Amino acid sequence: MAKEKTDYFDDDFEDDIIEDNEENNDNTTIDFTNNDSTSQNKKEDTPEDKEERDLERDTIIRGYNRLRLTLYGIVALIVISLVTWLWLRYFSPYTTEAVESGRIMEMKCQGRLFKTYEGILLSEKYVDYPDKWLEYDFPFSVESDSVARQIMRLKGSGKRVNLIYQEYQGTVFWRGNSHRIITGVEVIDKDK
Repeated sequence: MAKEKTDYFDDDFEDDIIEDNEENNDNTTIDFTNNDSTSQNKKEDTPEDKEERDLERDTIIRGYNRLRLTLYGIVALIVISLVTWLWLRYFSPYTTEAVESGRIMEMKCQGRLFKTYEGILLSEKYVDYPDKWLEYDFPFSVESDSVARQIMRLKGSGKRVNLIYQEYQGTVFWRGNSHRIITGVEVIDKDK
């Protein structure tokens, strides 16, 4: 039986190639320790190439630093805005010296963890006519113990008093339940 060939090459040609490879492998040695041949193949860096790489690296670093500084700036702006808002709302009075006149109706010390003095003043607001007046409740808180004791002595006496107070936009639990914090008291009716 004859062997069918499906190759494009004949057997003689394949044998020649195999023989050539065997001869080349026996006679050829490769020196891996010689660096001169690899340095000649490698492209040498010119100062322009080095400067271009440094510029590219610095541009990336500058872009990263700019992004980082922008993020830090945004975070700092948010924190400063939040602290300013909290300070203005809870710790800076928007009314510093106000006076309300009336009669003390109630004064008590209340609270579980933080004891605060809370009171109610029956306030008198004069309308257009001096003989007609409008009465309404005026809730307040007191921080100072001495002012609270003075107001407690005046409670139920029927004397008219002026309460000097500061008003805040927000309440803080250790200061009291009211936006109005009493800083002083003056007795108007001293003869009673």
